[in-house]
Amino acid sequence: MATSLFMVGDATSVAYRNIRDSKDGVLYRAKHHCEYLWIFFKHYADPDFRTELRNEFDARYWEMYLTVSLILAGFSVTCPKPGPDVGIIYKGKRIWFEAVSPTPGHPASPDYVSQPAAGEASRVPNEKIVLRYLNSISDKYDRQYSNWRAKNIISGEDAYVVALNPRQIWHDHSDTNPPRILQAGYTVGSPYVVIDRNTGQSVRSGYHFRGAIEKEKRDGQEKATEIQTGVFQDNKHLALSALLCSRVDAANRPGEMGDDFQMAPNPHATVPLPEGFRLRGTYYESKVVKDGYDVTPIESA
Repeated sequence: MATSLFMVGDATSVAYRNIRDSKDGVLYRAKHHCEYLWIFFKHYADPDFRTELRNEFDARYWEMYLTVSLILAGFSVTCPKPGPDVGIIYKGKRIWFEAVSPTPGHPASPDYVSQPAAGEASRVPNEKIVLRYLNSISDKYDRQYSNWRAKNIISGEDAYVVALNPRQIWHDHSDTNPPRILQAGYTVGSPYVVIDRNTGQSVRSGYHFRGAIEKEKRDGQEKATEIQTGVFQDNKHLALSALLCSRVDAANRPGEMGDDFQMAPNPHATVPLPEGFRLRGTYYESKVVKDGYDVTPIESA
């Protein structure tokens, strides 16, 4: 008899309990979707996956979804223990993906993204959300990537992609202009439009430069801490080949797995993604030009 993904007993994740115990409707369909993914993923999951899923449902679901999406796209996957979540080979080049699910942060943290009040309109704290992206990227790159390189689990010739799913962050169930994945990768901020005051016509548009985001000051702190943006431009993340973003969750997902993927390659990566590599969704093709970067979104066929 096949082992079910879900387990009886205590679980701290509300999403896990609601999906596991559902009898009909959207959550019941989500349960069957998860069990379908498990058919493929169980061969690659670590021994504690089902146990950890009970308490870290969103993060572990994203790891499973990403892996299965690669399997169904026709790739042969490897999931080393220890090591990055999933690796594939494309045109002879190894590409590692590390899945991360940014949280709203700790309530005591100055970059905490608080839950909006029920029934009330509220301003989306975009800069705080981007800070949560940057925190997750830094954690995966500075700590884990360096550790795996030191142990030769990842070689210097392997491409490395940080795959974010910000679904746990309040307000981040939809994206912005420019997409937040680009706001993390580049020193780009909000859009602007220049209006000719004589004609009232738009004469130019673009995006503001934003090289850093200030965290809110803590009590007793004289000066706010600045966090640098633009991980593709800072010369500290040269081994970061690309960022991938998806807002999928078990109950809210596209018709085809991966259709909502956003992939942004690092134009300065020491190990770039192999030429022609694409997943479903949107690929942000980037070219270095005289005054910056020309980033063009390309939708999958």
